[in-house]
Amino acid sequence: MDMKSMGLCVCVTTLCLTASRLSASLNLTVKDWKDYQSILLSQKIKGLEEDFKDAGKLKAYLKDFFMEWYPYDNFALDFKRGIPVSDEVMRDALTGLLRESAAKVGWDRFNTLLGDSLEDSDARRMMCHALGWMCACTDGDTKKLLRDVAMDSAKDTAYRGSAVIAYLRRADAQDAQDFLAALLADEARLPADHGKKIRFAIERMLKETKVEGPKREAIDAALNTMKAREPKE
Repeated sequence: MDMKSMGLCVCVTTLCLTASRLSASLNLTVKDWKDYQSILLSQKIKGLEEDFKDAGKLKAYLKDFFMEWYPYDNFALDFKRGIPVSDEVMRDALTGLLRESAAKVGWDRFNTLLGDSLEDSDARRMMCHALGWMCACTDGDTKKLLRDVAMDSAKDTAYRGSAVIAYLRRADAQDAQDFLAALLADEARLPADHGKKIRFAIERMLKETKVEGPKREAIDAALNTMKAREPKE
């Protein structure tokens, strides 16, 4: 075997070994992504020395944060505890982001279309993050905003789903039951296609958040009703 052929064999062997290791690494990353991301985000909070007493300052920070990361919604609670920041400041910052983005792209669709700008795509993503993170706010105004978005069939299901799971994360058993009963009371409010996507959003939330007892029973009952209304395939 000449030197050129030998060199080629070495390169191929190295590539195969590297690919094998990379594949194993990727499998581990996919399997443990939530835990890995949680560690990274927690470290980011610990290293944060900002004093967020001003909603405008927090709004600017979260705008960059949501573009850099794709944080799961339940992390909002850890974020708020780790800073810490008041309910009022958190609510005003998130509401500001939501209104600013909604003014650009509206509420009627989430998926981008050919020709949409990157700014529009970012604005839609920002709206879902802002709604999802409102689970960290316990005031009545935020609760009403989430309920209004969740109940509005004119809004895209991505926004409705984000509002539903944010509401459910912080609701007690009775509040969750009343909220879901109102959502399901009128099929025009929750047509089958909307119900299916919102069901998926709720099921994803249940995988991220431990929910037990009467609250879980109320959610499971609502999920069963949504499934029953979906057209048979």
